[in-house]
Amino acid sequence: MGGIAVAAATAGSLVPGGARATTIDEAKKPVDFLFAIYPNGTLLDFAGPHEILTLLPNVKVRFASPAGGLVTLENGVVFGPTEKLTDVTDVDVICVPGGLNLSAMMKPEILAHIKRLSETAKYVTSVCTGSIILAASGALKGKRSACHWAFLNDLKKYGAIPDPSRIVKDGRFISGGGVTAGIDFGLAIAAELRGAQAAQEAQLLVQYDPQPPFHAGNPSDAPPNVRNAVYKMLPGSEYGLMQPIL
Repeated sequence: MGGIAVAAATAGSLVPGGARATTIDEAKKPVDFLFAIYPNGTLLDFAGPHEILTLLPNVKVRFASPAGGLVTLENGVVFGPTEKLTDVTDVDVICVPGGLNLSAMMKPEILAHIKRLSETAKYVTSVCTGSIILAASGALKGKRSACHWAFLNDLKKYGAIPDPSRIVKDGRFISGGGVTAGIDFGLAIAAELRGAQAAQEAQLLVQYDPQPPFHAGNPSDAPPNVRNAVYKMLPGSEYGLMQPIL
């Protein structure tokens, strides 16, 4: 496991504190945005969109977890403190990030709280395999959703409709694909909440201008030898049916 780093939920950004996307109406109703995180979850799934959201006016970002307090994510990163999920009454936006080990969230009592918050939220969102958690709660029944490509078709067993797009919007349901799609998701939800210009200002502030040295981020683009090597690492991924830890 990697070295432990304690990150406060209010930790500062590399962007100067006064820099905000401010061209939209600051008087708009505040937005209560919740990331539902959990032990063994993936940091980048929510760190990317969180960076974008901190640059929007009147958006309050909160973090909640099954037990509250500090949460040990995958690779030994410790994040917190967080609220206890059962104590959260309602939010405007709920986002469930992903991970390989989803077991902390797949307990019936935790899924019930995800479903409860999803029923009243203006937007129900996810990044990567977080959509599997949402689907298991019943929130995505009959809805199109993205997911990491290796797990995409696992959504079917919960009544959701797999969509291989990087960002998927189905009414009030918005989802991002695997891990790095979290930043794209952050910009998409920023535009929904505060308009396209504010989202683009945030994009420029963080210099999100991806120019990867390789084009291997999707099975359809990756060289065959790379794709086949990863398929062997991730059993079932060739068919979008790799199984998370539940």
